[in-house]
Amino acid sequence: MHNLFLKTLYDKRSFIIGWVMGMAFIGYLMTIFFPAFHQDNGLDQLVKSLPPAFQGLVGSLDNLKHLSTYLGSQLFDIRIPIFLSVLTILLAVGLSVSEEDKGQLRTLIALPLSRTRILLIKWIVIVFICLLATLATIAGIELGLLTIHETLDIMVLVHLGGMMWLLAIALATTIFGIGMATGKRGLTTGVGVVITVGSFLVTTFAPSVDWLKDYEKLSFLHYFPAPDIAKGTIDPINVIVYSVITITVLIIAILSFRRRDVR
Repeated sequence: MHNLFLKTLYDKRSFIIGWVMGMAFIGYLMTIFFPAFHQDNGLDQLVKSLPPAFQGLVGSLDNLKHLSTYLGSQLFDIRIPIFLSVLTILLAVGLSVSEEDKGQLRTLIALPLSRTRILLIKWIVIVFICLLATLATIAGIELGLLTIHETLDIMVLVHLGGMMWLLAIALATTIFGIGMATGKRGLTTGVGVVITVGSFLVTTFAPSVDWLKDYEKLSFLHYFPAPDIAKGTIDPINVIVYSVITITVLIIAILSFRRRDVR
């Protein structure tokens, strides 16, 4: 198990380095933009000129007045979900159906390792890479704070980073589980895109579009209210939802993968 874990990380080294650098950069970039968002009153007019349905893309102006809620609304609530969507799809598909298409998964099965262990090791790699992406984002924010000479309670970043990690794990596990359970690239990628993009669109436009409000709870992002988390509010229900999704999908994937034919 230990060797397969390290081998998988080694195979994904370019992916890891690229995403760690990218997440750190976006965290740094959005942090150093805070003075401009905070001081530029022209942003008020910009938001007011947007149609109500599109104002969710900017968020509440009140959240731009304080650094913690600014990061919660502009980084973790808007941009992080976009990047996580791409990260989780590429990572989950790459460790499941892509390896099966290349014949690598069949080679692993031929080794003296159970299918359950193989799947769990790959899942642990996903959890670890999501953690690295989360820590890189926080590191970028900390570097940005030094640049603009601002301070922020570390617990704000711990809470935001923790929920970001749980969101990433839930998304990636769902897509990974479909891939390992079915072995079908089209289905896995398609469902992954629908889940990630659909969640972003529903959560963004639900506050302004009445008929979408009935479906908001189906969105993964509904359980990651970053502005509220930045204010110190973490609903235990949200943690439970992500945990239940992850565990349930993982169990179904294990049971399905143990029985199906691998191409």
